[in-house]
Amino acid sequence: MLSKAMQLLSEAALSKPVPITCPTCRSAKIRRSKRRTLMDYLLSGAGILPWRCESCELRFQSRPVPFRFSLYAHCSYCGNADLQRISPEHVPGWTAFFGRFTGLPSLRCDPCRHKFFSMRPLMPQEHLVVPTAE
Repeated sequence: MLSKAMQLLSEAALSKPVPITCPTCRSAKIRRSKRRTLMDYLLSGAGILPWRCESCELRFQSRPVPFRFSLYAHCSYCGNADLQRISPEHVPGWTAFFGRFTGLPSLRCDPCRHKFFSMRPLMPQEHLVVPTAE
């Protein structure tokens, strides 16, 4: 009976994306760091981006979203999956023409205000984690 309860708890934990935390101080106050070295550029090609903790100033690499959730639409800057649909006219850039022409859904990330088109479906609402203020 105890093993069944543990299995249910582990399945519930795997069904929701966990926000990135600092590996040293476990703080959720992190931000994207600039790519500096050749290794940073190579890892970012594989989806592993540099981050910096604002509490302890540690610099580390991590994916913005867990690999199992990378098939859903998410912000390429901060990894947020809680996105809002917006009008296609609000997406800037010279490549926005292709998104408008093909009719791709236009999305906006609320925390970083990044606007983009995505071919990926939105993540179901039951999988989204609401961040808590600490």
